[in-house]
Amino acid sequence: MTDVVRNAPDYQPYVAGSFRWRLGLRQLDLTDWIQIGDDYDHEMERKDHVLRDHFDTAVGVLPGIEPESAEILEALVDHLCAQWPQWFARSGDDVVNLHRNERFRIAPHADGRWSEHPLSIAGRLVQEDMALLVERDGRLVFGGGTVCFPNRWNLASKLGQSMADVHAPVSRLNEQLESTIDEFFVRLTPARPFWRLGWGVLDTDEPYQPLDGTAPVAPPIPDVGDPTTPDRLFLRVERETLRRFARTNCILFTIRTYIRPLRHLADRPDDAARLADALVNLPDDVADYKQISALSESARHWLSSVAANRSTI
Repeated sequence: MTDVVRNAPDYQPYVAGSFRWRLGLRQLDLTDWIQIGDDYDHEMERKDHVLRDHFDTAVGVLPGIEPESAEILEALVDHLCAQWPQWFARSGDDVVNLHRNERFRIAPHADGRWSEHPLSIAGRLVQEDMALLVERDGRLVFGGGTVCFPNRWNLASKLGQSMADVHAPVSRLNEQLESTIDEFFVRLTPARPFWRLGWGVLDTDEPYQPLDGTAPVAPPIPDVGDPTTPDRLFLRVERETLRRFARTNCILFTIRTYIRPLRHLADRPDDAARLADALVNLPDDVADYKQISALSESARHWLSSVAANRSTI
């Protein structure tokens, strides 16, 4: 069972009322680019297991994106050493994670080859997953990623795709936002990074959720009215940051995943009512894409009971 992380930001990004996809972009303070929580050790150990057992699911790159990935790694190491000097330090061509007693080479060897792809190394340092967009043949494409905690999608299937193609499986998203997304990327500059939030309700607190058959089997969905519902259904919030980098002009998404049992809304009737309303108003095709359809009624029933009478919880 997932415990609520004590110092996790209290993100509640769902919106009541009629559904529409929203970018919801906010300007990012770069001192808050990466978020390290008191669940750091737990999540990094989970990442280690995923990378050991399912490396080809979690890491995928197009050939030739080492320059962009090296710029990302350099910026990340600079940031970590500046923000958490008690945890991260440079040592020659290595970065040392003093907290976990780990060391990674962050430069290529004399022959230009890397011990490990720089994007993969970046993912071993922080809780965030990473997706990298690169410019090829005059267009922005999905160049690679290190994604240990995918929210029911597959990294390998996105490689080389444009943003419209990446988003094609997402019901209604291109219809509502394709031109807005394209315009945003054109305007995005290294001087103005942004962040946004996404959300879903899942039947598991397991963060590793690819669609290639390697995810753990989810437990049964509770029946409507089952008193264990708030401990068996989970709000999953993803905090994304979006940055363009000056040297190679690439764009990086970071994705920090927060998972909490619905129980954390037990004493928050306003938030419970808003989430119940958001679930009611999800169109069927969007609910199917988010894989919420089967559990929605159970979640709504419990959330509505909190909203109506908190004393019964």
